[in-house]
Amino acid sequence: MVLIDLNMTLRLNLLLIFTVFLDPILEARWVIQSFTSFERVLDTQAFQAMDTDQHIRAYEMYSLAMKEFELVFKGDTIFFKDLRNEAIIDKKGIWYIDKDTLIINDLEIMASYKYFIQQSDSCRLILKPILPGPKVAKYGSTYKFIDCY
Repeated sequence: MVLIDLNMTLRLNLLLIFTVFLDPILEARWVIQSFTSFERVLDTQAFQAMDTDQHIRAYEMYSLAMKEFELVFKGDTIFFKDLRNEAIIDKKGIWYIDKDTLIINDLEIMASYKYFIQQSDSCRLILKPILPGPKVAKYGSTYKFIDCY
C-alpha cells in the first residue's frame, strides 16, 4: 500500500511540474491574425524608397505569411511555419514557458526563439520577439485560436 501511494505521489508531482512549464491554454491550433512587425516595415520611409519590384516581392511575402502562418501546440511539441527563400516551410520544435516568455527550440537547426507573451487567453495570443540584449521588440504578431469567432 505504501509503494502504491509513493508511486501515485510521484506521478502527481511529475504532472504538476509538467503543467507548470506547459500552458494548457496554448495547446491548440493558432492562426495568424496580424503581423504588426512586418506591417510596420511596410510603412517605413526606407521601404517606400525601394523600387516597384521590391514592393511587390515584400507584399507577396506578407500575403503568404498572412495566409499560412500558424502555431500548433501538441504536448511539448510545436509545429509552425516560416518563410525561407520566398516560400513557406514547415518547422517543428520543442516549446516551454518561462514566466512571461515562450521559448521554442527548433528541432531542424540549433536555434532557440524567445517571445514575450503580451497576451494569452482562450482566443488571442500576442507574441513579441525577444531580441539580443535581451530586449523585447516593439511590435510582434497576433494569433487567434482557430475555434474563436
